[in-house]
Amino acid sequence: MPLIPLLAALSIYAAPAPVSLARKFNANEKLAYSVKASLHVEQRQKGLDTWIPEDLDLSYGFTTEVKELKADGIAVVRYLRPTFTEVQGETFDAPPKTKVDKVNQTLLLTVSPINEILEVKDQTPKKKKTGDDDGRLMLRSRSSAKQVGADVVGQFISEIYRLALQVGSFDSAMDFAPRMSFDEVSVGDTWKKTVGYQPQKLKGKEGKQAVQRLDYTYTYKGLGDLNGKKVQRVDADLKLTTDLGDFVNQAYDLKPEDTGLKSIPLNVTVHIEFALDVNTKRTISAHADTSGGFSILVTAFPDDPIIEQKIKGQTMLQLVGVSTVPAKKGK
Repeated sequence: MPLIPLLAALSIYAAPAPVSLARKFNANEKLAYSVKASLHVEQRQKGLDTWIPEDLDLSYGFTTEVKELKADGIAVVRYLRPTFTEVQGETFDAPPKTKVDKVNQTLLLTVSPINEILEVKDQTPKKKKTGDDDGRLMLRSRSSAKQVGADVVGQFISEIYRLALQVGSFDSAMDFAPRMSFDEVSVGDTWKKTVGYQPQKLKGKEGKQAVQRLDYTYTYKGLGDLNGKKVQRVDADLKLTTDLGDFVNQAYDLKPEDTGLKSIPLNVTVHIEFALDVNTKRTISAHADTSGGFSILVTAFPDDPIIEQKIKGQTMLQLVGVSTVPAKKGK
């Protein structure tokens, strides 16, 4: 085959050109989203074979409205979340309970094209705080650890629940996700963004731990189809295996025999699939699956956990409305 036709034939199979995933904001654009999250927890205490289940469902809607376009593709966005609904699942001694919290959250956000929140101005009407309810499933430890570091353990377990529900701060929630790459990407390219912090072992320092970044690894998956429409696909993955017990003992400069706490092995795996608009790169839908768990072992029963817990979470985000807010006269 002559060289020129051969090169032309080979070009058909050439890899697609790199693409930019930078988000494009449009003036006066208003987007409406729906978020539904569920958390299923099973817990078993020492001496029991039965796992006790507990369920928590959370849902909310929010809107974003572009108020101003700035240089370099940055936008000032008004974020509104009127209500937050929590449904506590049925237990052996209580029926399901539904709670609707009228949060009226109103924020003025400065957002970059890679979905980074650069500035937050809280315009929410002030009211008396009622506490953070998504820690409702938190353990009330009855271990012989004498409650040393219980608050520390609770803090990190709460972070795992937030990751499982995907409804925590903007760092871990899906409201402004995925965090994009600064550079153009090809299929299979990856980048990382921090979503939280957990104790992890320090490299080269045996037995030593510190609070380190918890990162999502994003992967560009290329073009795909969603309900017959072309979309850009991005996946996110997170995997953590650590021991909270080591961190607690180290933090208080105590040994297991002093605290009675042997170990708290913990693991969590998160996988999220995003579908993005081909032109604007705004998120059309996202689906997150989380699994993991932990156990608490004390020195008195080093091989028999006093508490074990298994966690499964699922979250769906869906774009449900796109509109343009009429510009004010004189603008």
